[in-house]
Amino acid sequence: VTDRILTSYREAIGAVQFVGEQGSNNWVVDGTMTNTGKPILANDPHRPIQIPSLRKTVHLVGPGWNAIGAGEPALPGIALGHNDHVAFGFTIVGIDQGDLYVERLNPMNLNQYLYKGDWREMDVERQALPVKGRSRSETIELRHTIHGPVIHMDRERHRAYALRWVGSEPGTAGYLAGISLARATNWSEFLEALDRYKVPSENIVYADTKGNIGWQAAGMAPIRKNWSGLFPVPGHTGEFEWSGFRQLDELPRKYNPPEHFIATANHNVLPPGYTTPIGHEWAMPFRFQRIHEVLSKGGRFDVADFQRLQQDVVSVPARRFQTILRKWKPPDAVARDVVEQLLAWDSSVGTDSTEAAIFEVWMAKLPAAVFGKELAGKANLEVLLKTLESGARPKALAESLDAALKELRQRLGTDRKQWRWGSLHNAWFRHPLNVSGFNR
Repeated sequence: VTDRILTSYREAIGAVQFVGEQGSNNWVVDGTMTNTGKPILANDPHRPIQIPSLRKTVHLVGPGWNAIGAGEPALPGIALGHNDHVAFGFTIVGIDQGDLYVERLNPMNLNQYLYKGDWREMDVERQALPVKGRSRSETIELRHTIHGPVIHMDRERHRAYALRWVGSEPGTAGYLAGISLARATNWSEFLEALDRYKVPSENIVYADTKGNIGWQAAGMAPIRKNWSGLFPVPGHTGEFEWSGFRQLDELPRKYNPPEHFIATANHNVLPPGYTTPIGHEWAMPFRFQRIHEVLSKGGRFDVADFQRLQQDVVSVPARRFQTILRKWKPPDAVARDVVEQLLAWDSSVGTDSTEAAIFEVWMAKLPAAVFGKELAGKANLEVLLKTLESGARPKALAESLDAALKELRQRLGTDRKQWRWGSLHNAWFRHPLNVSGFNR
């Protein structure tokens, strides 16, 4: 029985994996933009489909409590939802909350590490791990330095790599501040509760029954006085220690903005002119751009409108790719036909869309054609589109289109009229394909 034979079996019994980027969305509008004259807050945390689920809807009623929302099954309270006065929801903000320290080990005793000129003993914890089929447990040694748990030991080079993470600090149980949020009755109490919000770092949007809306980036943000946090740092000198954490009012926030709405989608939320270094890695901005596009048109929204927006499948990358295709003169009749079809497309990634199937597979083939095979797996979709916008690159477009059409014929047959995004998506479960374009 070979691995090839077991592939489908493992996929059937293993965890469900969806292809494409996963991220959270939230937005809030004030009463000037709703049909009721009151704010509406929408939140889509994008938890994966799992059994058991990582979200459970609960309604908590008791003395001082009347809150309903979604919580973590292992934690008290709710992580997002509303009470009689305020509503709140979140997306990950991306504060850099960890650093990797390279420790120098004593060649004569690898359980000792150098710190400010002295050899210190690592804290070593031994645990017994039962192993199925064995009569004896496996002994595991867990090592810690002053900076945190050792995640790798390089014994030959006398180095250890320790991770300092804010989750090791006191009071950092994930989402536990939701207990305080669920009892807030106004913006001031909301901010007071967020001062306890440590892990994970979140963009938390707010609305209240008096008509106010707001947003606060929350979470422990280490203060690094002499380095960025982007690279590992030496642990032995003592020069790269955290100098406390940012105060809540140092992090970005908005309250009743003139735009009358606020939205976040894991994108770069740092306002213009904001210089406090809190993070470096952000999700691509396409989901935020689509939400902003819809909300900035104005109007009187209701709950049904926001339900539709949460299910929206318009692809901003597809639109940008269409602008690139308009600059390209396809080399043959088949390519011209495909380009015409894509240019007439409304860029919605619907399950019955032939154009969506072509676009998604084409985008999967483009990185190698533009950047080469070595960099293809690391190509960021936004960088790819910007590169192509600066020059259409006819050869890359032609070669990647040929490869995409070949892929589609192999998976879905030769009749292009039968190609559908839903059919292709199902085919990926049988034949995994790395598709980078799916970014609703």
